[in-house]
Amino acid sequence: MGSADLPPVSLLRAFDAAGRHGSFKAAAAFLNVTPSTISHQIADLERYLGVQLFARSPGAVRLTSAGAELLQDVSAAFSKLREATGRIRQGGQPVNIRISANPFLAAEVLVPLIPAFDEAFPGQSIDISATETLQDPRDGEVDFCVRFGDGQWPGLDVEALYPVSAIAVVAPQAAALPPRIDYPFRGQSAWQGWKMRGGGSVPTSDSVRRFSDFAAAMRAAEQGVGVALAVWPVVEPLIAAKRLERLPVAPVPLGHLYLLSRQLSPAQSQLRAVRDWLTGVLRQAAEHPVDSG
Repeated sequence: MGSADLPPVSLLRAFDAAGRHGSFKAAAAFLNVTPSTISHQIADLERYLGVQLFARSPGAVRLTSAGAELLQDVSAAFSKLREATGRIRQGGQPVNIRISANPFLAAEVLVPLIPAFDEAFPGQSIDISATETLQDPRDGEVDFCVRFGDGQWPGLDVEALYPVSAIAVVAPQAAALPPRIDYPFRGQSAWQGWKMRGGGSVPTSDSVRRFSDFAAAMRAAEQGVGVALAVWPVVEPLIAAKRLERLPVAPVPLGHLYLLSRQLSPAQSQLRAVRDWLTGVLRQAAEHPVDSG
């Protein structure tokens, strides 16, 4: 190689992500690869350049002076490339990507992903519609829907994201026998569905507090109103933040969380790219939930 040759773009991209996030693990989550992959790519780049870019210690990494200097130029270059490709992909026009989800998924799962969307798709914006009613992407109101279900939506492209289960949750230090919190879920009450699917006994009083939807029920559980049936792993950020705690009762399988879209042609490269990105980050969020506390 001549002295003017550039390192492989994949190595520079790994370095850019690791430098900006200050962590190989966080960079791996952002790029949807393993931390080991990031570590190897950084080491390859250091060998290529003949300088150390990160000082490594147990459980932490930090940029060296050479790494900090390189990061400024690499990040600026990638920023220019993102802007340029965004303009070309959209024909110079900003585009709104519209996503529908129930209010809880919208607030606790989709909203935390907005900064990553902005970075992945510069020049585009994301509109989130929070509704319990399924908005059909074929009607043109939305481009994508995130929904629990059994995968049966004829005429739509259906991508299974990850399996979900029902678990019993309660606010920390709740009463010994709190009331049950109930709400409609997939055509029946949550507790009826729990019983029909063979859910185990949950210590509650005989009282029932009923709410119109899952989001309201989770908020009531956070406030100590009673015991609710939550969807795992969607509620993991609330548990990690100690807003809720999980009761020691076996989970009950509920099916999957799905990403729905209208059937996209190969020419719809923009929407296909967003769909692929959403699929990856939503699966990643289930493996590494965002702490919302």
